[in-house]
Amino acid sequence: MMADIWTGGLIGFREALEATLIVVIFMLILKKSERPELMNSIWKGVGLGIVASIFTAIAFELIIGGFAENEAWFEGVLMLVSAGLIAIVVFHLIKHHSKSELEKLAEDAVTDLDGGAKALSIIAFLSVWREGAETVIFMSAGTETNWAILGLLIGICAAVFLGWLIQSRGARVNVKKFFTATTILLIFVGAGLAGHGVHELQEEDAGIIPVYNEEIWDVNPEWDGTGNAPVMHDKGAIGGMMRAMVGWNGDPTMLEFFTWMGYLSIMGILYKRDTDAHSPAEESEPFN
Repeated sequence: MMADIWTGGLIGFREALEATLIVVIFMLILKKSERPELMNSIWKGVGLGIVASIFTAIAFELIIGGFAENEAWFEGVLMLVSAGLIAIVVFHLIKHHSKSELEKLAEDAVTDLDGGAKALSIIAFLSVWREGAETVIFMSAGTETNWAILGLLIGICAAVFLGWLIQSRGARVNVKKFFTATTILLIFVGAGLAGHGVHELQEEDAGIIPVYNEEIWDVNPEWDGTGNAPVMHDKGAIGGMMRAMVGWNGDPTMLEFFTWMGYLSIMGILYKRDTDAHSPAEESEPFN
């Protein structure tokens, strides 16, 4: 339960934060430019983005339902694809959408007297829909129970509340620190998805990837699969939280473990290299 709440909350906060910041920056630019008549264009785009995200979730659920007979291989492929998408998301955030870039994007739209309203609506729509679509995929691959939806809602509310503080209360928030912390956690989530994806494809029901060394260690407490799992089991309260936070598995295969380690190592090296070479997703100075 707690593992899925944590994972859902992290995904919800991380994905909602960028879209929220884009909307907040647009609103601040409009306020400074004294063009409040364009506010409705932003909210129209946000609303359409939310509706599109809901339809994406419904369509994705229908697709998943159609693969029920091949659940193991489908989940494995979905986890590996999601791990790849997380890597793309991480590097997209590093190299694009700095605070100054977002402000220039908003200012260009505001100063466009003919197409400004349409531009703001489209940008807001695409921002919300993109984050919503990513959320649907990550939630489907990385969570197992409906408790994740509660975590997702908590994470989204936290991101929206942070945006409200910045926009209405003039809160000085160093967004860079938020992005750095959640991006590192997201890399661990991606590593866990990559490792668990390999595990699913090694399951007997899938059998796509051979097992060379089954369970290189096994520290999971004994459990017959009924009732609540033991606390330290990787599906229990504490073990499940470790699984959600760092991709922990109490009985991994050799390939699963090396996939997890390889993902973390490669992402860690590339992340450090690119953060040294490029502007971070949000610049050091806080928003006003």
